[in-house]
Parts: sequence; structure tokens; C-alpha cells
Amino acid sequence: MNSFQKNVIFAKLVRALHSYSSMLVLVLLLFFAITGLTLNHPDVLHSKAGYVSERVILPLPEYLQLSLIPQSEEAQAELAHQFRQWLSTEDHVKASTYKYQFDIAEQLLELDFKRPGGYANVVVDFAAGQADVDKEFSGYLTLLNELHKGRNAGASWIFLIDATALACIVFALTGFYLLLKQPSRRPIGNSLAMLGIFLALFAYILSLH
Repeated sequence: MNSFQKNVIFAKLVRALHSYSSMLVLVLLLFFAITGLTLNHPDVLHSKAGYVSERVILPLPEYLQLSLIPQSEEAQAELAHQFRQWLSTEDHVKASTYKYQFDIAEQLLELDFKRPGGYANVVVDFAAGQADVDKEFSGYLTLLNELHKGRNAGASWIFLIDATALACIVFALTGFYLLLKQPSRRPIGNSLAMLGIFLALFAYILSLH
């Protein structure tokens, strides 16, 4: 196989990577572009659509009713995990991250759940045998904006953001390579690339004043 044939095969591979990477990130690229606009203009694009604030008091299931809170940190961590599972299974609270704190003197357990666009605070009163659940959802626009930033979205969503970024890098570099291989379009492409760099630097300099 001579060098010309190798170049042809490589060009076909790059073209395929460019095409398929663009399709892979098509919807996600649109999502991050649109939410980038909403994040950049919060005052103009302000919406409380879907806002919900709710407070409910739930009786504790029998297996979570305790007379005394365990003393060891391991037992407390396991107990907090059981409460998280119960709240998630009953569809009261679903969140990827949470923190907990026990108050042994008052026989209380407080759990703070965070998720994109909302939070939940749960205070478990073992003496009363009930859980006070306070939930808030800040609206769909806030949900989309926080998904853009990956805030409180969990490991799977962070992985998706990373995969999207890598696919965009492949898309950009293969597009640049394909443009370089087209002499008739190379001057315009290089000019646009330089213009993009200039605009980025100019905007940064203006932001410092």
C-alpha cells in the first residue's frame, strides 16, 4: 500500500469520524448551546414554570422505628442509607446526593437531599415515629440550567457531559483536518478560525475593564 492509498484511507476515516461524532452529539450539543444562552441571560429568560413547594409528614415504617439511635458511625451511616432507600422507594424523595446528621439528645435524624433544580430536607423524629419532608422544585428552566453545569446530577450525568465534550473535540478536530485538505476552502476556513480566536481574546480583554 503506497502513501497515496494510505492518505485516502485516513481521509475516509476522518470523514466518517466527523460525520458520526456530529450525529452522536447532535441533541446534546443543541441542549448545551440552548442552556448556555439561558445561563448567560438569567434575567431575560426567567421562568418559574413547574415550581413546586411541598411539605408532608410521613409515619415511619415499622423496621425504621427505633427507641435509641445507634452510637457507632458505621451503624448511623447504615441507618441513614436505609432511610434514603425508603424515601426513594416510596417515591417521596429521589436525589443523587445527600448528607445526614444525627441529634442523639433530641432523637432526631436530619437528611438533606440535593438534585438538579430542587432539594429536599427530611427531619426524622424517632420519638414521634414520623418524618417531616420539605421538598422544593425550582422549575424546569432551573433544572435544565443545573443539568448544563452538572450540579448535583450524579456520576452518570457527569460521565455523559465528559463523553459529549470528547465527541465535540473529535468533531472539531476532524472538521479542521477536512478543511485543510480542501485548498479552495482553506483561506476562508483559516480566516474564520483566526476571527474566532480574535473575538475570544477581544471579549476576554473587554471583560477585564
